[in-house]
Amino acid sequence: GAIPMREVPSAMADALHAAADDLLDRFDDLQMHDIAAAAGVARSSLYYYFTNKDDVLAYLLRAMLDDLTASTAAAAVGPGSPSTRLGAVIRAQLEHLDEHPAASQLLIANLGRAGKLPDIAASVNEGFEGPVRRLLAEGADDGSLRRLPDDDIGATALFGAVLVIGLRCLVVEGHIDVDRVMQMIGPMFWGGIAPTDGPPSVSG
Repeated sequence: GAIPMREVPSAMADALHAAADDLLDRFDDLQMHDIAAAAGVARSSLYYYFTNKDDVLAYLLRAMLDDLTASTAAAAVGPGSPSTRLGAVIRAQLEHLDEHPAASQLLIANLGRAGKLPDIAASVNEGFEGPVRRLLAEGADDGSLRRLPDDDIGATALFGAVLVIGLRCLVVEGHIDVDRVMQMIGPMFWGGIAPTDGPPSVSG
């Protein structure tokens, strides 16, 4: 859908954000009048700011990604070494997924549609991949992290891994035990999967 040209008033924005998890949990079945009722706003008001429900979906996903950007940005500039802060950024993403389960699953399910919205793609980049790229480069410069051939691919790989791990937890367990997941994935991310006495040969 088209990006809304009008700025959504704060009262409507608050109402939509408050109803977001409920709306996103059953979004495919909703009509605009359902969204208006759930958010407690007049349908005519909703149509004034949004052309259709895809516009509402994009708006809610943008709001979720804005929250992610704020939390990961804070983690990226926090205390500690680049690897410590990288761990904090990954933790922030997992916590964000856990706090927004319906939005997270809907974003993943609609990546094709959302990916056609340049600002959504830019928000994903700004919210996670950008801070991770900077930390990978910073860690390589000070020797605390191994230099990668391509920090862009490295950041995307970490983003994808954390996203899918978080999604699996939400689908299978209904929530994300962030501490347990960090204990499991931390050593794998930092140490890799090769045996400690050296990497095995890989052919093909």
